[in-house]
Amino acid sequence: MSTPTHLRREWMRARVGYQEVRGRVQRLAREQHIRLLLLAVIVGVAAGLGAVAVRQLIRGVQWLFTGSAQDLLVSAATLPWWRILFMPALGGLLVGPLVWFLARDASGHGVPEVIQALLMRGGRIRARVAVVKGVASALTLGSGGSAGREGPMIHIGASLGSAVARHTRLSEEGVRTLVAAGAAGGLAAAFNAPIAGSLFALEVVLGDFAIASFSPVVMAGVAATVVSRSFFGEVSIFEIPQYALASPLEFFPYAFLGLAAGFVAVGFTLVLYEQERMWERLRVPPWVKPAVGGLAVGTLALLFPHILGIGHLAMDRMLEGQIGPAVMLALVLAKILATSMTLGSGGSGGVFVPSLFVGSALGGAVGTAVDRWAPFAHGGSGAYALVGMGAVVAATSHAPLTGILIMLELTGDYRIILPVMTACILATVVASTLKDESIYTQKLKWKGISLLQGREEGILRYLPVSALLRRAYVAFPEHAPLHGVLADALGSVQTTFPLVDGDGALTGVIHIQDLHGALDDREVLGSVLVAGDLADETPVLREHDTAERALQLLSESGADLLPVVDAEGRLVGVVLAGDVLERYAHELQKLRLAATIAQRRSFTVETDGVELGHGMRLAEEAVPPALMGLTLSEARLRARFGVEVLYLLKGPYRIRKLAGPDVTFEEGDRMVVMAEVSALQRFRAEKARMERERAQAGTGP
Repeated sequence: MSTPTHLRREWMRARVGYQEVRGRVQRLAREQHIRLLLLAVIVGVAAGLGAVAVRQLIRGVQWLFTGSAQDLLVSAATLPWWRILFMPALGGLLVGPLVWFLARDASGHGVPEVIQALLMRGGRIRARVAVVKGVASALTLGSGGSAGREGPMIHIGASLGSAVARHTRLSEEGVRTLVAAGAAGGLAAAFNAPIAGSLFALEVVLGDFAIASFSPVVMAGVAATVVSRSFFGEVSIFEIPQYALASPLEFFPYAFLGLAAGFVAVGFTLVLYEQERMWERLRVPPWVKPAVGGLAVGTLALLFPHILGIGHLAMDRMLEGQIGPAVMLALVLAKILATSMTLGSGGSGGVFVPSLFVGSALGGAVGTAVDRWAPFAHGGSGAYALVGMGAVVAATSHAPLTGILIMLELTGDYRIILPVMTACILATVVASTLKDESIYTQKLKWKGISLLQGREEGILRYLPVSALLRRAYVAFPEHAPLHGVLADALGSVQTTFPLVDGDGALTGVIHIQDLHGALDDREVLGSVLVAGDLADETPVLREHDTAERALQLLSESGADLLPVVDAEGRLVGVVLAGDVLERYAHELQKLRLAATIAQRRSFTVETDGVELGHGMRLAEEAVPPALMGLTLSEARLRARFGVEVLYLLKGPYRIRKLAGPDVTFEEGDRMVVMAEVSALQRFRAEKARMERERAQAGTGP
């Protein structure tokens, strides 16, 4: 029988053990990596639930439009022609106002917007965008618009990751990781493919395979897939044919398929973004454009109903060899055009599944040709359709690992890996050789953002050294006596001093630490040494160099000052490291501010710009005719009106270009400016005056 003392002792021991375990758990929770893993699982579960909701919403919208939840290809066989024609237009008529008035960046295929949020806004994505994206995509796809459902799933998952990261106050790197984890969860849930979803997020969205990012992203992909499978079961979304590599000679047609897939992928990217440009130029209200695009898709669907919606059943039939080669070749073009019209006009959806569709049609056509004419044993047209799916996905996204692994996970058959690897690698090589940008990064390229050259491409590339040049500096003749140099140098704030010869040409530099060494013997050395005796070599800038070149040389040399010389080698000024870094931070702040606010696409005079706080406004302005042909530095807008030009919208395609001093104003340009309200009003008044004078001059005798 236990005594009270014994019970108290056991109670205290248990309490101490509990406190120790609790402390260890709290310490683990405070560990950043463990914390990220736990949060990534939460994000993955939420992304999986979001993917389930999108699938059910698409099915519900499709039932409203067709009276059936079956694939649209089946419904098209029983629907009258006029419903097929007008159904996508009606969906677009609902999508247009929804997107335009609630969240304009919810149009398109979503992945570029997620990448831009990671690069430019520290991973911050508005929750409203994800909600609107989900509803708009369901309306687009359920009514017959040609796109994929993975785009909204990725966008929703990324938005959930961003929200969780912000509420848990993670670092910017932690926010980026959870956004990528949400994107991985969205794609993994879309295809029941956790490995491919994770690799897509790391390879395409995040562009980082570091272990700190890898583990949370993979855990999110696993969690999202578990959620998806608990609702829909562990089944493939496609009817996958049996595969066998019947002969080593098959590698030749598989290689040809990979090469062809690379060319087709580049064509898909070009057509998609050319359509987007064309629809931007179309002079109809923006919220009406998705309806017009839907009407064009409906017209095409009268000939090829396979293009309607996501197209799962059509892909199943191509994988099973039930569609003829001529039709499949026509479907390659039809699907590219239909998807480009749907998304270019402002519809919402993804491009991953359309890439699979195009690949299955291309591969099926090649496989049918092999089936008819090859003198060797082969695996059937369905196997080629399967390999084509992976090849086109790899080529459009410039992500061969994603293309390979998505096929491996969809088939569950390792025997297909060799043909898939061959085709995916060749397709990616062709596509990346022909075009630097993938289908996901082309839009970012137009905005002046490149994943290949850092987060903000050219932020100092178009800024000349002359904009940072200091002409007030301390320099010495190379034959100046050391005692005179010591007296002047020690009283200066400079730590590096250029040396010049009698013609003003640069001969080297002196560093303050070298002068300090001569202080102890100044009486002796001062009479025998001149400045040139202590000279060091230094990197040199030319007048035509850019600030980007200055930053590169400063980084490589560790110098705090760079001399600038003219064509004859004469010293004309210096550039300080502090000035370069300060200007970089300033330009970066401008770019991020502009990119964040510019999601509204337009800041017209009628809306009087966007309020930034502290009396500042952001507005889009037409460039006055009087400024045409002038550079930004020659226009002196900041000095004359207090107007800061952030970037220009060049030409009919409104391509964004950072506002460097040497950027020239051209016909049709518009500029996004930031200024105090009073300064903006003065500028507009002066612009109106110049336009009146021009009009009067044009009507004069």
